[in-house]
Amino acid sequence: MRATKAFVEQALAREGLQPNKNLGQNFCVDGAALQRLAGALPLKGRTVLEIGPGLGGLTELLLAAGARVCAVEKDPRLCDFLRRDLTDENLTLLEGDCLKTDLGFLPPGFVAAGNLPYCITADVVTMLLKLRPAGMLLMVQKEAADRFFAQPGQKNYGPVAMVSQLYYTPDLLGLVPPGAYVPPPTVTSALVKLEARPDAPQESPGSLLKFAAACLRMRRKTLYNNLTGTPELKGVLADMGLAPDLRGEALTPEQLLTLYRRL
Repeated sequence: MRATKAFVEQALAREGLQPNKNLGQNFCVDGAALQRLAGALPLKGRTVLEIGPGLGGLTELLLAAGARVCAVEKDPRLCDFLRRDLTDENLTLLEGDCLKTDLGFLPPGFVAAGNLPYCITADVVTMLLKLRPAGMLLMVQKEAADRFFAQPGQKNYGPVAMVSQLYYTPDLLGLVPPGAYVPPPTVTSALVKLEARPDAPQESPGSLLKFAAACLRMRRKTLYNNLTGTPELKGVLADMGLAPDLRGEALTPEQLLTLYRRL
């Protein structure tokens, strides 16, 4: 198994590599945690987009589950290593920044997975929501994971919580301590499964994310003040049985969707 401390340390030493702090490289060496993540959704015969395969710890398990893996890795050193060290006919390796890579070729029903770098987690999650995969298997900082479960009025309730809950059912699979990584980060991580809801809206997640951001532009201001230029808002809020001085952070995901449709 690649997700072991011995494998990671030996591979780094053999290749003369040092984890790149700027790229958020913390390699998970808890094989059981990665197995739990890879086994949380049926993957046989499905395409999986893996963000940041690193040394291939999760990649190996996704392939073993029968997935066709398209892995996007920004670090050319790790790309070179994987090309030599993890050869599989079901693995396609793309070198580049996942946030700048054209992923329009992914088939309907693909699954997204990855041990996401802490520094770009929010940007990657936003990108994935716009791509609308059938499911996501993510290892993220616990603070980022909490956003998937946040409720109206909570400090971490924002566009990601609102929109992800409209399209997905989140499930916390477990926590991963800093010691499960090489090098160890300073925070606890979490394993999160997001499975597409059968009753998800037909609207574009990107449009709803933009609308949610507008509703929460200034969290201490009312919806009416944030959504300037929409004089019909007060009438719509009244029709929905909501107070005219309501703040955006008080909207449930379902109310956000209704408001979006009405405006």
